Formats: sequence, structure tokens, C-alpha cells
Amino acid sequence: MFDTLITLALRQRAFIIIIALALLGYGLYAVNQISIEAFPDVQDVQVQVVTQAIGQAPEEVERTVSLPIEREMSGVPGMTQLRSVSITGLSVVTLTFNDKTADYFARQQVLERLQTVSLPPGIQPVLAPLTTAVGEIYRYVLEAPPNAEREEIRAIQDWTVRPALRMVPGIADVVSFGGAIRELQVQINPELLRKYAISLDDVTQALTGASVNGSGGLMRRGDEALVVRTLGLFNNLDDVRDVVIVARDGKPVRISDVAEVINGARPRSGIVAFNDRDDVVEGIVQMTKGGNAAKIVEALKLKVDEVNARLPEGYRLKPIYQRTELIGHTVATVGENLLVGAVLVTAILLGFLRNLRAAIIVAAVIPLSLLFAFILMHAMGVSANLISLGAVDFGVIIDSAVVMVEALMVRLAVDAHAEHHGIISPVGRRIHALKQTCVELGSPIMFSKAIIIVAFLPIFTFQRVEGRIFTPVALTLSFALLGGLILTLTLVPTLLSYALNKDDMAEKESPWLHRLQENYRALLVRLQAARRSVIGASMAALVAALALAPLLGSEFLPKLDEGNIWLTISLPQSSGLSNTKEIERKVRTILTGYPEVKALITHVGRPDDGTDPKGPNNLEILADLKPRSEWRFATKEALVESMSAKLDGIPGLPTNFSQVIQDNVEESLSGAKGEIAVKVFGPNLEVLEAKGRQIAGVLNRIQGSADVAALPVGGQSEVDIRLRREALARYDINVTDVNAMIQTALGGSAVNVFYEGERRYDVTLRFGPNFRDQVDDIANLPVALPGGHGSIPLGDLADVELRQGASRIQREAGSRNVIVKANLRGRDQGSFVAEAQRKVAAEVALPAGYTITWGGQFENQQRAMGRLKLIVPITLGLIFSLLFWAFRDIRPAMLVLSMVPFTLIGGFAGLGLAGLHLSVSAAVGFIAVAGISVQNGVIMVEQVIEIARRGATRSEAILDGAMLRLRPIVMTALMAGLGLMPAALSHGIGSETQRPFAVVIVGGIVSATIFTLLLLPVLLSYGGPKDNGKNGS
Repeated sequence: MFDTLITLALRQRAFIIIIALALLGYGLYAVNQISIEAFPDVQDVQVQVVTQAIGQAPEEVERTVSLPIEREMSGVPGMTQLRSVSITGLSVVTLTFNDKTADYFARQQVLERLQTVSLPPGIQPVLAPLTTAVGEIYRYVLEAPPNAEREEIRAIQDWTVRPALRMVPGIADVVSFGGAIRELQVQINPELLRKYAISLDDVTQALTGASVNGSGGLMRRGDEALVVRTLGLFNNLDDVRDVVIVARDGKPVRISDVAEVINGARPRSGIVAFNDRDDVVEGIVQMTKGGNAAKIVEALKLKVDEVNARLPEGYRLKPIYQRTELIGHTVATVGENLLVGAVLVTAILLGFLRNLRAAIIVAAVIPLSLLFAFILMHAMGVSANLISLGAVDFGVIIDSAVVMVEALMVRLAVDAHAEHHGIISPVGRRIHALKQTCVELGSPIMFSKAIIIVAFLPIFTFQRVEGRIFTPVALTLSFALLGGLILTLTLVPTLLSYALNKDDMAEKESPWLHRLQENYRALLVRLQAARRSVIGASMAALVAALALAPLLGSEFLPKLDEGNIWLTISLPQSSGLSNTKEIERKVRTILTGYPEVKALITHVGRPDDGTDPKGPNNLEILADLKPRSEWRFATKEALVESMSAKLDGIPGLPTNFSQVIQDNVEESLSGAKGEIAVKVFGPNLEVLEAKGRQIAGVLNRIQGSADVAALPVGGQSEVDIRLRREALARYDINVTDVNAMIQTALGGSAVNVFYEGERRYDVTLRFGPNFRDQVDDIANLPVALPGGHGSIPLGDLADVELRQGASRIQREAGSRNVIVKANLRGRDQGSFVAEAQRKVAAEVALPAGYTITWGGQFENQQRAMGRLKLIVPITLGLIFSLLFWAFRDIRPAMLVLSMVPFTLIGGFAGLGLAGLHLSVSAAVGFIAVAGISVQNGVIMVEQVIEIARRGATRSEAILDGAMLRLRPIVMTALMAGLGLMPAALSHGIGSETQRPFAVVIVGGIVSATIFTLLLLPVLLSYGGPKDNGKNGS
């Protein structure tokens, strides 16, 4: 096979060059088309059902909305998790599906089930946009003239800006936050209702039918067909005032007789502030799942410029957050690391080969193999991200080409004066030597690359979060290795044949290399004499490394520095929007005092679309940070500690520091904004809250815990109107009539719409503020008597009392729960959770029917490590099978495989020196370095077997084989190590996630090379026949 391939490459050189140029062109096209992300999209396939039930208490929302939807959704195909959140006026039910479920199939299933859900009248569930936790790609503030009204600014956002931006391909939704939504308010005076003996229901019916256009079909007039229309829409406020409620004795009672009609604003759900501006309108642009953030933001910027051009004078969209900035930083980090790595690798080539042409030929494989990987990624729809690109090690990709060129140079030097099958021409002899070298090395090169790719198999079996993070890593590296292999067996021989036409390229005598080889041989002779000591020392080093490994600590993944801070503050549940706003001003003043903060945007409450289930007590702050060079603090943790200490000056302020993407990802995966999430399940909210507080107290006392809080369940102050059934029966009044009256009088109800051009506003009916702002006013609300016989005060039919009720009811897997969340500072995850589990089990006793689970990133780490324990042994078995296939002998295959554990010594040492924890990223590094270490063993053992075949004794074969392979082994190890050294040492934005991977590979390669060069020859000298022959190894 290799003979045919090499012959084709040498005979059809022009064709190979054309193919390489085509690869270059198409690769550059693929680079521009491929989706580049700062962080991979790790969210599961999720569908959110959002239902607004304005004014309803959390327990009513749970009973009438969340539970019916949950029951109907049970058993949806592919669903793995069902959870819901019920807060005042809002239900969000989240369904999580397995990885194989297509997004649109999942949404279709949920929509079909929603058709059969029975909900209260006027309540309509909707699906949240098809976006993800990393979908927020752009935020902007709508700047307006100083004298502009809040309602007008929000109207321009909702009716001009938002529709235009949603037309950009790849935009799932634009969420409006802040400002005030205009509505026409009919504010009723209940005393005038009594005066005219009119009920609230009479007013509602009058307004409902007072603004509508109609049609009378078509009318013929001669040859014309005329469309008949009736025009009865409200045109102004006077039209609303003139609506007749009833007419008695020829005298009409109009709306203006019993109410005041004004332009007002809907009760606000949230307030946004930006830097020193106290109240602004913000737009949050969400990308459709799977979109290319860079291209979408590019198109969005053009649309923003277009929108700015046609906004009224004084209005302008000002961007405050763009995902492309983070992508730019991370791409710069990766690009710098790759470039420095490529330069270092090329420098090593020149240093060892001492031939510029040879170095250039090998270096040509670097960009082409990377472009080959991009072509396959583009074809398979695999996105490139910081972690997958940062894992690319040029040293590993080109080591096969290095081995081939080095072997050719040695052969040319040895065979310089020998005859080659009658070939007299020097060029002909060189080409013959080239062909023989390529054919001989074809098999070992292919096997060594196959072994590295097989080593990645465990990564392809990862599930959920770790699968979405590391599968692109394995694919990118595998594609690049495949490209490197193909180019080594086709392009490299072609380019070498051109070079050999002009130059001999025979190995030049290198005094320092010769001395190194001689010293190495002498060392091996001494080691052979003390074989037991060598093996004993090696095993002792391995045992020591394994024993010290637990001291490293463990975590799921290091945090990616996004260049921002996302601070969440949850005040007591009964805190109103205005009170939270007062606290927000104090917090904003403190944070804007930091020169490290470039811009600050704060959210109080939630957006009006209901996709974010937060109450008016919730405060969220996005602090965009300046470059590190302008900081006074050494690290981001130090900056956060300083901010946290200053904010502690405001009493009763529970803070949670995170980052935009990290915060969204954590919440989407576990339902809580924290790295560790402890969930207690049970039926009673009071018991759940008590146990949650108890667990939070335990976690707070553990060293390394930060931002510990039990997400509150109760604490919401309620006004309970308890209806007396005997009184209702006495007056023949229905409960639903009373409820409808209370909803309209206090909460307000939309009874019609008002059109202003393309804009559409609700006409709402509600009591005037003087008659509904005090608890005492409730008893005076007029309840209409049947048959139009006047009204009766609500106090005669009900008892009004104040009490504390539920504020937020969370459910998962059909049971209520409370979540205790915690972040970590200065401590690893594994030891923290182990200590926390031990202390919680000892100190917190759960009643019967209550259970506890541990989730968050810890859950992901446990799942990934459990998967590795199962798959890694199978992979080692596959690698052994490949080695056995290559050597046709169990003994050398076992000896080469025995080098793998020694990579742990260097890997653990590297992590320890870098101050990093054992993480899934580090585990993937160990998987990669296992394949690389096997490759070096294969190179040496192949050479030893080859020399033994020629008739040398076993000891001579071992010594000569090891000495001859010293240069390629040291070269490939140096290239593989130095290729990732920049990534291992990098501290740029986004480098955190790739550092453990790179550190493990660099450290593992160092220890693997040392033990391959020193221990493997000693092991080869044990056992086996002492006579010459094939198995002389």
C-alpha cells in the first residue's frame, strides 16, 4: 500500500502540488466560514415554557399553571429532566432532553402537549426563544433626548428598534428591559360607581365592545366592487371618555362620569441603569442556538447603523456589550500561542537537522494540516473555540514528517558511497533512498498516528457538558493529525524529491550530537548493569506521584476569564422595586469608584417578557472591565475580594460574584447560579426552607466557601382576602365574580386596545390610586349584587389579613425543592464537596420523605470521571491491539504500553508547579499525552527489532537502536512539549481553560521521554531469546 502511495507521490509531483494549493485555498475559505466561539455552547437541549399570570401569588401560579403543564409534559420522548419555577405572576417550566434529540423536534413535542393543557382563562403559555445560555451576544442602551418620556423611549425600542434587529438572520430574540410600557388607563372612582349604581362588570363590558372595526362584505356600484367597512376604533382619549356604559331614562352614563382617562404606564417589572444614568432602556440580543456569533454580530452592527440613521433626532443605539470582543481576545490568545509554538518547533528543526530546506519542508506541514482540520470541521459543522484551538500541538502533528526527514538524512549519509541496484546517477540514488525510507517508515508512522487518535476515544464518549466542551478538542486534533499523516506520506516526499534534485541533504556530522549519543550509550551500559535499581527507582517515582496526586485537589473546569464581572444581589423577598432601586444606587456608587471598571449596567427586577424568573427584590450588575494592564490588583480574585469587602458595608447584602456566560451556564444546568448546588427535595415549603438555611450555615463554616445562600422559598408579604361562604350564599354572589372584581380593581385588566399607527397599546381598567394603594381600601371595594341591585362592600363578604407566604416555588422531577448554592474561592471542588457532604450528613437530619442531592459543576465532574474510569481501560486495550498488530509480538507491545503510566509523574508535577487542580481538562491532557508517549516507544522498539533482524546480539541491538533513535525521540519530544509551552505559560484572557491541558502534555512528555530513553531499554533487555533473530528485542 505504502509502496504504491509513495510511487504515486513521486511520479505525479505536479498533481500533489496542485492538490496542496487547492487545500490551502479551500482551507482559507473554511477558516472564514467556520463558527468561532469564545466558549463552547454547553447547554443541554432545553425547551422553556413561559406563562405570565399577572398578579397571581406563587402558590396559585404553581397550582393553576406550573403543575398542569408539568403533568402534561411527563413522558415527552427524550426528556431527561423537568423543573419549574413559580414566582408572583410568572411560571417557567424547563424541559431538558437527551443529546440525541433535535431542538425543533423537542419544541414540536412540547407545543403538541401544550394544546391539551387546561389553564385559567386569559392565560397563554409560550415557548422561550430558541437560544442558549451563551446566546447573549450583544447589549445596547437606547440613548434619548434629556426631556424624552420613559414611555416614548420604550415605545421606540419596542415598535421601531426591536422589529428591525429581529430581522437580522441568526437573531432569536431581542429582549427589552427597562423604561415604561405605555397604556391608556381608565381609573375608576368606586364612589361614583355607587352613585350611578353601576358595577365594574358593566364598565368592562362597555369598554370591551367600544373599539373595533367591522366589515360589511362587498357592494356593487356599476362595474365597481366596493368593500364595506365600519370604523369604530378609538382615535384619542376623548373617544374612550365618551363610551356609554348605560343609558337610563334617555340619559347616558359615560366613562368620563365615573372615571378618569389618562395616558399612563403599566406597572414596571424592571429598571435599568447605565453608568451615571439612573433609568435607561436596554436591549439584550439573543442568538439562535448554533449560530455563528462573529458573523451575526457583524450583520447586527450594520443593522444598528441603519436603525440609527432613521431614529428620531436625539435617539441612538449605544452598544455596551459585544461577544465579538471576548472572541477577539481569546482568538488573539490562541493565535499568539500557536504562532510562538510554530516558531519554537521550526527553531528546533533547524537546530537538530541543520538543513534549512529540510526544516522548511517539515514546517510546511504545520499550516496545511491545520487548514485540513478546518476543512473537515467546516464540513461536519464543528465550531472552533478557545479550548479546541488551544489544544492543537504542532509538534505532535509534524513529528512523523520529522522522523521521515531525519531517517532520510541518516540513510543518505550512510549510503553515500554504496551502489543502489545499478543506479549510477547521484540524483537517482537519492530518490531511491527517499522512496525506500518512506516505504519503510510508512507503517510505523501510520500506527503511531492511529494510536494517538485511538487515545482520544474516551473523549468521544463524554456526555452533556464535558462532551460538548471536549468533543471539538478531540475532533480538531484528530483532523489535524490525519491531515499531518496524509501530508507526510504525499506532500513531504514530493517536496523532498524537488530538494534532492539540487542538494544531497545527507546528514552533516554534528560534534555535539555525536558526543550526546556516545554519552547516552555509556549511560545505558551503566543502567543495564543496575537493572533492578533502575526499575525500583522508576516504580518508586510513580508510586510517589500517585500518592501525592490528591494534594493537587480537583475541579470540573477552570473558570474562563470573560473580562467582566456579573454580580447578583437578592434582597429580602418582600423588597419592592423602589427599595431595591435605592440599594442599587448605593452599590453602583461603590463599583463605579473602581478605576478597573470600564462600564457598569444594572438590572433591578426582570424584563417584561418573563423569560427570566426574578422578582423585584433581584439586582444584577454587569461590570465590564478594562485591560489587565490598567489594574491596581494582581488578579481578578483580588479585585472581587476588594469589591465584596466594600459591599459588606451595606448591611444585609447577600452577593454572588460570577461572569455573564458562566452565570447563565450554571443556572441553565442546575437551576442555581453557583458552582455547587445542594438540592433538598420534599413536600413542605417551611421544612424545605429551614433545612436549606441549616445547610447554608454548614457550608458557610467550611474554608473556601463564598457567596453561600439558600434560595429563599418564603418571605413574601401577602394580603390574604379570605371569602366567607355563608355571606356569599346570603347575597347569591359567586366566588369567581368577586375574584374578577378584585383582579380588575387592584391589579387592572386589559379590556381593549388603542392603535397609534403601527403601535398597539392596551386600554386597562383599574381603580384610581387613591382607592387601592392602602390595605384598608380593600374592605371598601364594591361587589356588585345580582340583578343590578347596587353593590356591597367587600368587607361584608371577606376577612382581610396580612401574612408571610411563599415567594418562589421550585420543582424538579415532580417534587418541590430548595437549592443551596455556593461558589469557591481559593479551594478546589473535590475536597470542598467531600468535606461539605461529610458535615451536612452529620449535622443536618432530614425528616422522612425528604432527600438531598449534590449538583452543579461537581455533578459534571463526577459524571466525566466515572465515564473515564470505564473507557480508559478499553482504550488502553485498543492501543495494545494496535501495538500487537504492529510488532506481531506481545512482549514489545506490553513494554511500549508500560511507558504510559510514567506520563503521570510529569503531568502531576506540572500541575503542582503551575498551581492548577486536577480537572477534566487535565484528564484530557493525560489522554493525549498517553498516545504521544506510546509513539516514542514505538520509534525505539522498531529500530531495536530492525537491528536485531540484521544479526546483532540483543544487547547490541538495544544499545545501537536506542542510540540511533535518540535524536528523533528528543526532537519529537521537544517539539511536542515546546509546541504547547506558550499555551501552558499563557495568562491572556481565555487562557485559563487550556492551561491544564497544555501543562499536563508538556510535563507528561518530559517524564515520558526520560523514562522511554532510560527505562525502556532496560526493560527490553529482560526476557526473550538471547540469540539473534526477529525477536531479539
